[in-house]
Amino acid sequence: MEYLKTCGRKLLQWYLRDFPLRNGKGAFYERFQECLAPAERYVIAELSAGFRMKLDLHDPAHRKTFFFGSYDERHEIEMVKRVLEEREVFWDVGANIGVYSLLAATLVKNNGRIVAFEPANIAYEMLLENIALNHFDNILPFKVAVADAEGEAVLFAAAHIADGGANLFSPGTEQTITQTCRTVTLDKFSQDQQLPSPDFIKMDIEGAELAVLRGAELILTRDQPLLLIEMKDAVLKAAGTDKSLIQDILVKYGYVPAFLHRRKWYQTDDVTRVKSRNIFWFKPSLSRHREKAARIPVRTPS
Repeated sequence: MEYLKTCGRKLLQWYLRDFPLRNGKGAFYERFQECLAPAERYVIAELSAGFRMKLDLHDPAHRKTFFFGSYDERHEIEMVKRVLEEREVFWDVGANIGVYSLLAATLVKNNGRIVAFEPANIAYEMLLENIALNHFDNILPFKVAVADAEGEAVLFAAAHIADGGANLFSPGTEQTITQTCRTVTLDKFSQDQQLPSPDFIKMDIEGAELAVLRGAELILTRDQPLLLIEMKDAVLKAAGTDKSLIQDILVKYGYVPAFLHRRKWYQTDDVTRVKSRNIFWFKPSLSRHREKAARIPVRTPS
């Protein structure tokens, strides 16, 4: 019986990962994932991006990654692969268990650097395990929450998983515990730790994006990195902010947004009108930004 289950699992993984037609895969996954999942809670998975990860099959997001062989933000991951180069520096603000940090480590090679920020206890421990699992020595992990002030804050998180929805503002139905975490600003912390200047910053911090930008004036002015920022309306509203406030800050620094629609990236002059949750920000005034935006490519309005 176990042999048949293993064969069925491998067949499902092949279909989800390699079968060329994507229509219907979600429904097929939901129908069979529970009965074909391994009995053990924790597994080591080889991801298509070129690294290994320890995954917790009790976490729905991890289970989906295990079967599909990739994180669900596959178009964002492909974009990062097109623009991040060897020897560059990638900052992962809200690293969770390290998907983007590990991806970046494979791209920048040993002569590049990744700085990973993750405050949640379970997620941070799994981040460390995944770094060690891949023998990466170019990732600098820090157990801190990035905000607009130095100090301490209460983090709301789920009790037993590496909660991707952990946040500093309000508990959802799954955030049943709290932990006290250190808060830092990017400007001061980077100076105190003498961190390498970023070429690209990814932010996924459940509503704290505006606060992080307010604490990164020097970074945005001096280093002028590319940015990938998660901007979900409901999450921002729960944190007392919205897309327009984030846009106002970044436009002041000369950034313009691009959004994902049907697997393609489009430049826009108003991010509040788009539904894409992850927004790519670049500065058309910089030749290096224009060149990288062309690689994606970012399509300009007609």
